[in-house]
Amino acid sequence: MFEEIQKKMTNVNLFLALMQMDKKIGADLKKEKQKQNAHINQLMKKAYEIPFYRKRFDQAGVNPKDIKTSEDLVKLPPLTKDELRVWMEEEAAKPEHKGWYADTTSGSSGIPLTVVMSPKEKAWMMANWFRVLMKAGYNPVFGKMMTRINAHEDKHKDYDTFLQRLGFMRRKYVNQFGSEEEVIKAINDYHPDMLYLNHSEFMRIALYSRDHGIKVWHPKFYAPVGEKTDDAARALFMEVFGENLVDSYGSAETGACLLRVPGSDEYVVHNDYYAVNIYDEQNQLAKEGKIVITPLFKTDMPIINYVIGDSAESRVEDGIRFITNIKGRINDVFKYRDGTVTTFFEVTPLITHNRDIIQIRFIQESYDLVHVQAVQDREKSIKSKEEIEKELTEKFLEVMKHPVKFEFEWMNAIPPDPNGKLRMIVCNIK
Repeated sequence: MFEEIQKKMTNVNLFLALMQMDKKIGADLKKEKQKQNAHINQLMKKAYEIPFYRKRFDQAGVNPKDIKTSEDLVKLPPLTKDELRVWMEEEAAKPEHKGWYADTTSGSSGIPLTVVMSPKEKAWMMANWFRVLMKAGYNPVFGKMMTRINAHEDKHKDYDTFLQRLGFMRRKYVNQFGSEEEVIKAINDYHPDMLYLNHSEFMRIALYSRDHGIKVWHPKFYAPVGEKTDDAARALFMEVFGENLVDSYGSAETGACLLRVPGSDEYVVHNDYYAVNIYDEQNQLAKEGKIVITPLFKTDMPIINYVIGDSAESRVEDGIRFITNIKGRINDVFKYRDGTVTTFFEVTPLITHNRDIIQIRFIQESYDLVHVQAVQDREKSIKSKEEIEKELTEKFLEVMKHPVKFEFEWMNAIPPDPNGKLRMIVCNIK
């Protein structure tokens, strides 16, 4: 009953949470670090009372007092998606969580994951997203936002509330499943201050706009989400949508924990309410390796040391970690008959700075055949498609552990996966 009341008060709780949050992420790093340590202390005490985490503490031979800083979190084991999925399914079935939120991830790295979240945690996650936009310069009270339709919801309101008619918290949905002309027309008609779409949706519209000479409204800010924005995509987006690209990083499970604002070369961690570490293969702190996230505001249903599935490079200055490069989702791998593989990270350097290609996807159909979908950058490339195919094939074969045949399919834009995202490597070998 109490949770149902809380759920109805989500917007109120969102406002109250936003009032408590520092709106200037990264402005006072020492102060943020102090807040982080205090929140870690609170989270450890709460987590130890939960059977799932008490078991993890006991197996690691530590107690809450042993973990005082983000660096101390290495004393606890990393939390995998499979472990989180099993635990969340157990918690979702409990009657006391009937009034809680159950958000579903897109399943970009495998099976979709349902994340159980208390109304308080949901409000904090939403408030954190608003402060990300505010840090970029967007005003969520007076600004106009255009966002994609949520694939997990059956209905979307197509009317303005009383407050929106007065010019407050205006929001409009665009049908991202519509044609390129339909989406561009919706953007140009609405003139949003903030445009929020999946990365693959921005890519589709940007390529179509440039290839057909159609001008797209330049929002004051826009945020491609769901995938890493690489250098080629960043250049294209800025050409089509303008300079103010807001690069926020996180997941449906954790919320947004990193922010790269226009003009910056690195990501700032939201240190007051997140602990973001980089672990090597031995699960020890490192400058380069897998991203491990702990949302500190999630004390009702904690997610501690979560291995999100991406890799990054970082630097540490005065005890503060900055993310200098996010390498992106750990995609499928190329598989061979003898059990060896070629990974995403072995292939991606070959095309990251390729001026001829703006989009690419590898689909391994068999041990001997890889189907390559590619989009040529017609603005910058001066080579023929045959020349590009020959050059890329030679480079790919250098990193493949066994010979394979590459067949190319040239496209105007690569369609995203059913979840709205786009994996670089799709392996169809079971």
